[in-house]
Amino acid sequence: MYTYVVIDDEPLIRRGILKKLENYPGIQCVAQASNGKAALEQIEEKDPDFVITDMKMPIMDGTQLLPVLSTQYPEKYIIVISGYKDFDYAKEALRAKTLDYIVKPFSREALCSAVDKAVELLQSRETLQEKITLDEAEKEKLKYEYDRQIMRNVLFGTDRDVSGLTSQKAREIQNGSQYVLLTVTMQEKLDEKVLSEFLLTRDLDVQTVLFTRDHTENMCFLLLAFPKEKSVLQREIMDIKNMLDDFFKSISGHPFYGISGVHKSLGELHKAFLETTEAMNQMTLEQKVNYVFYAENKENGCVLEWPKLELFLFLVESGKKDEMETVFPELFHYFARNEKCRLKDAKDYCLEITETLKKSLPKDMQIHKSTATSLNLITNLNFIFSFSELEEYFQRFFRNMSMAFESVGFYSEKDILENIKNYVDFHYEKDLTQEFVASLFRLNRSYLSSAFKARTGTSFVDYVNQVRISHAKEMLKKTDKKTYQIAQAVGYENAKYFFRVFKKMEGITPEQYRNQ
Repeated sequence: MYTYVVIDDEPLIRRGILKKLENYPGIQCVAQASNGKAALEQIEEKDPDFVITDMKMPIMDGTQLLPVLSTQYPEKYIIVISGYKDFDYAKEALRAKTLDYIVKPFSREALCSAVDKAVELLQSRETLQEKITLDEAEKEKLKYEYDRQIMRNVLFGTDRDVSGLTSQKAREIQNGSQYVLLTVTMQEKLDEKVLSEFLLTRDLDVQTVLFTRDHTENMCFLLLAFPKEKSVLQREIMDIKNMLDDFFKSISGHPFYGISGVHKSLGELHKAFLETTEAMNQMTLEQKVNYVFYAENKENGCVLEWPKLELFLFLVESGKKDEMETVFPELFHYFARNEKCRLKDAKDYCLEITETLKKSLPKDMQIHKSTATSLNLITNLNFIFSFSELEEYFQRFFRNMSMAFESVGFYSEKDILENIKNYVDFHYEKDLTQEFVASLFRLNRSYLSSAFKARTGTSFVDYVNQVRISHAKEMLKKTDKKTYQIAQAVGYENAKYFFRVFKKMEGITPEQYRNQ
């Protein structure tokens, strides 16, 4: 029987959690608390296996509680349930090696899924501990596997403590080494067992530790542990890389390597991992070698301005997923034509598109707008290291977004002029020329001009100005932003032109309007 504690300042929420878990087999709630301070007393007394906690509470909230739990009770698994999507909360949850982060309101399925993870890890821990009672050789092997799991957790940032290593091999690696990490990615599936056996047959001057990541079959992470008294030379690293190249060639593999700097402590494994991912993000489509060394002083990224961006955004917002998928490959053709475009630049540009689209989503579609969703997206991108994988990933992602917008029906009015007005209302801050808007809605520019005037009694340009000035007036009343900042925010690059339009429409200057 596994035990847990529930922490939330709302009794109704606590009862709801217990109700959702009442039929879950093999677990029992041994205590409830309304704040972090009271919870620590209960945890000290009851010693639960895992903790379910809210973030915003009186006396001691989640941001104060989680670091204490991580430090004093590192063996306990933490499930955060919070109604707050603030990035600071999510960031603190990640820092505290939280097992799961669930946003209120949550379903029974979401809660049970998080508890499944806790129970599975607890069972794995028990199974491993039971096996440690075997004979010494098997015990040492199991100890090393356990230590490798600890190092793996540190590598991926889910733990920071490497003081508990007990196997002889791990202690040798820990006590007398300098470390370099190789992150290896391939187009093909990578067999960890075969690679491990290959490494065991090599007579190397360095010790190696191989790691893989769950649900990522085309990547591995090879830790090289050099003797502490020896200078680590790039030539030695390249010898090992070339040896691996020969192995992968024998199995028809095509590897690419990100290589970290030299580190003095196993506690810096996660830093080394981030260095390798940063190195691999520097690759271009025309990469001449299959490796990149981490460098602190990197070149600045290139400026990307895809000509079809606004059309693409419009197609996604319109829910036209099939047309969107026709245009989307042109984005990666655009990346390919820019010889300075690195993988990181492409990732960042796709993320910028995502954030732009999220701003247009209605407030009730929180699953697409939440901080947790953004963090999950960024985490996924941290394990994508080819342009083809990135293209495939975002094609699925933008199709899903397009389907979400389709359910909203932004531009689904039968009257096309109403759809055009809706587009202007949503995107008044963009460069809305008649030619551009007419092209989005597949109209002749002249027809748009005459039809818009006939229907609304005002010209298209005047309507755009009316919408922009309306928003400018709100900003003048409710913010202390400077006039040129407001002009830019509502779509006027030229502050003097904004001044003239405002005065023409309102009869007074922006500053006079603000001061009246």
